Amino acid sequence: MAQTQSAAVSVKWDNVIGTSVTVPTTQILAHAYTLRTSPIHDQLLQALENLHTNDTRLQFWYSVTRQVVAEIEEPTATETHWDFTYADPLVADYYAHTRGRHHMNFTTIPRWMFKVPPKEVPADPKASFYPYTDDTRGDLLKDPTGRQIADYQARIFQWYTKGGFTDELGKFHKSGHHYKIDYWDVLNEPDFENRITVEQFTRIYDAVTEAIHKIDPHVQFLAPEVSGAEVPWARYFLDARNHRPGSLPVAWFTFHNYVNAPNDPSVWHESYFTGPAKSATDGVPARAFVDRIREVMKIRDELSPKTKVIVDELGTFNDIKTTEEACRSNEPYEAYHPLYWNAIGANWAYIFIAAQRLEMPMLSMSQLLGYPTQCHSISMFDWVTARPNAHYWVLSLINENFAPGDKLVSTTISADGAVEAQAAITSAGRKLLLVNTTEHPVRVDLSGSFPHDGKTQLKAEVVDQASGEDAPRVDRLSGSQITLAPFAVAVISKATI
Repeated sequence: MAQTQSAAVSVKWDNVIGTSVTVPTTQILAHAYTLRTSPIHDQLLQALENLHTNDTRLQFWYSVTRQVVAEIEEPTATETHWDFTYADPLVADYYAHTRGRHHMNFTTIPRWMFKVPPKEVPADPKASFYPYTDDTRGDLLKDPTGRQIADYQARIFQWYTKGGFTDELGKFHKSGHHYKIDYWDVLNEPDFENRITVEQFTRIYDAVTEAIHKIDPHVQFLAPEVSGAEVPWARYFLDARNHRPGSLPVAWFTFHNYVNAPNDPSVWHESYFTGPAKSATDGVPARAFVDRIREVMKIRDELSPKTKVIVDELGTFNDIKTTEEACRSNEPYEAYHPLYWNAIGANWAYIFIAAQRLEMPMLSMSQLLGYPTQCHSISMFDWVTARPNAHYWVLSLINENFAPGDKLVSTTISADGAVEAQAAITSAGRKLLLVNTTEHPVRVDLSGSFPHDGKTQLKAEVVDQASGEDAPRVDRLSGSQITLAPFAVAVISKATI
């Protein structure tokens, strides 16, 4: 039986330390199961809708090349090859099942824009094709100014917002789409996907933002979407002297974090939460990542104070086999330790608390579904049962209980690293978010947070291994204690008797 640890959480409800501005949200990627022919398509999209998230991001990532590259073949002097057959249905589904502001991210630079030989892309839209970018590099771009990429992205933007576009040969392609795109992400992890340097990316960013801003002056741009390189990239990218004269100020600086660990719960507390950074450029445990966020914000304050800093991809990788790369493995859902989905949810909840304290406008959970061969260890959805997992339910729990405008109050935790907590005065009353960061149960004393007066009872909404793929469990506490199961996330509030 796992040893039970103890902790105490004390809250000073009259000591407001800040106001939350953080929107909890997620992203959905194009893959085999978002195709309308997928047997779990309807359940997946309904799960997305049921989250009720704002600022949800739609990403067309390079692995499913047939779906995400709108012009796979290079145009000639007599013919272009634009094709939105697979992208259009997903865009329609995305808008139908999400609300609030919308993010669009067509990440992939067509291969023919690089000085590399062509590769035969699988005809099957379900097929992952990672080799598409294996040999593409920023120094091999045919147009290093970024204008060719900007023209390509601008045409996609017009396809979805202006009813169509005029192609490279002067022919108009009618779409009939008039969606409102609030945020346009400029590429994705460019240093990884195409080995693009920050200097090269900055030229591309300036070209893309100039081209699309002419089409819609209200759209906001998110970049550079790097993972691990955010500190050195911030030093260069946020310095206005490195951008083209007259270019738009950088409104949003965006980055990601993914930290790896083996499929063993005994190492997750250190690997996912409290351990040190193993390198300056890899994904890092939660505590070290919060330090990295602060470092980026310090650079922002020095170079571009009006820029908003957000993390719009946050997850963990679970190495079922250490010999396999996390996003290209093909392990079944059942291979993951059942506690894993709780641990990844707890990792996200831990950083959500930090995001609130740091006044980060947005924190996005990655991702709704990473089907086998596409980073499935960051999934929020069980592709076998077609049901949301504990990772999903953590986001649901937090999004239903906390929102921008909440008053954060002074919160003290006695246990070093075992529990993270933050109390807030919300529109629905006083609430306390608790996160168990360990593989052991933790008994938490709440008497310093909600004194027992005999007139009220405490309510706990809990995501843990016992709640499984069901919605958060609602418990009534008989006293002022709660025992959090391993990697549990809970919201405590008063329930009138």
